[in-house]
Amino acid sequence: MSKNYLIYPCAVMRITQNCSGSTSHLLHTKGFPTDYPIDEGCEDTGRSYLYCPCDEMKIVRIYGVGTKGTNTIWLESTSPVLFADGSEDFFTMLVTHPDDSDLKKLKVGQVFSRKEKICREGRDGATAHHFHISGGKGKFKGNGWIKNSRGKWVLTVTERACRPESLFFIDSNFTRVLDRKCISFRTLPEEKYSTGNYRVTAELLNVRKTPSVKGKRLTFKELTADAQRKILTLSGEEKNGYVKGLTFTALEVKNNWGRTPSGWVCLDYCEAIK
Repeated sequence: MSKNYLIYPCAVMRITQNCSGSTSHLLHTKGFPTDYPIDEGCEDTGRSYLYCPCDEMKIVRIYGVGTKGTNTIWLESTSPVLFADGSEDFFTMLVTHPDDSDLKKLKVGQVFSRKEKICREGRDGATAHHFHISGGKGKFKGNGWIKNSRGKWVLTVTERACRPESLFFIDSNFTRVLDRKCISFRTLPEEKYSTGNYRVTAELLNVRKTPSVKGKRLTFKELTADAQRKILTLSGEEKNGYVKGLTFTALEVKNNWGRTPSGWVCLDYCEAIK
């Protein structure tokens, strides 16, 4: 996955109360300030995991372990993520109810990678195992929450708390949906290109310094020694770009551009090597 999409953080979606619920969550959404929590029950039995929903997140606060306070953990993305509403920013997530047995294994500063297990649903401060999840755009702010005008503790971030459908994509290859509770989530879009090995299909393909047709075009002498060798072998002369049949590895992908060891090329003029 080349873009840092934010995906739903559970392998099974079984939302038991949405952010417009008529019970406890109503006080979150109708108070000031506001956040938009959901209760996620995951599988009907057992204790399912919360997973890292983006390329990387770090723990910024843990609260409640060993005290009367309800267990809560805050995580913040280490780089901007792409949200379901099309915007891009840092992401902060508040998760309540994991049990002491899980949170005791974690520490502030700990980092998780995409789809890595973080903790299991619990019932600390609740009557049944589940996650209470709130998310927002921006970084962790203050101590991570504040009591609103309706007496509920709501997430605080440098930008704003948001409704879950504006934040999370559903990765259908990762999350099985049982109950959305009437929330319309976007499905993660399929990407045309990915990192890996390619072969040039154009007669001559420009190599640029940046992933844009406006990026500086690199000359033969500015390419790597390996690329120069391949060009000479295939064409018999120096060329200012990759020639037809040249193979390379795309180390990073941005839309239809791939970053090679020499520079960026448009992947529309290449074929993937499987």
